[in-house]
Amino acid sequence: MAWIGSSSDVPTCQVPRVLGGEVAKLLQRMQPTIHHDQRADARTPIPYLFELAPQPDEVPDLQYHTMVVVGRDISDRGIGFFHQKPIPYRRAVLSIDLPVEGLVQLEIDLLWCRFTSLGWYESGGRILGVSSGAFPTSQAG
Repeated sequence: MAWIGSSSDVPTCQVPRVLGGEVAKLLQRMQPTIHHDQRADARTPIPYLFELAPQPDEVPDLQYHTMVVVGRDISDRGIGFFHQKPIPYRRAVLSIDLPVEGLVQLEIDLLWCRFTSLGWYESGGRILGVSSGAFPTSQAG
């Protein structure tokens, strides 16, 4: 069996080439064939953890409604993510602490939610504003 990176007696990576090829085929089959995408904006995968909190004016006691969500994809105008519990509010703030930029917050208007077959929820919404602190620095039009 050929191993990836096997230039010496001890392989540097324990993934056989055949298995790597099978994983590539699996990933290709997992990507749906899209004949006509109705989205106006190109989306970019964003597989990062975010903290989701309601807008302060929407839910008075923020600490009980804050949750961690997993990013799905993002565009210039919207974002999608996965979460484990229903979201009891519509306007929210997604926060992520980036190495160079620091804390970045996206103000969003949740527009849709669906329950997946694996027991998680998938939601998305329109980005209303972006800030790098407590106050918005730019607003979407």
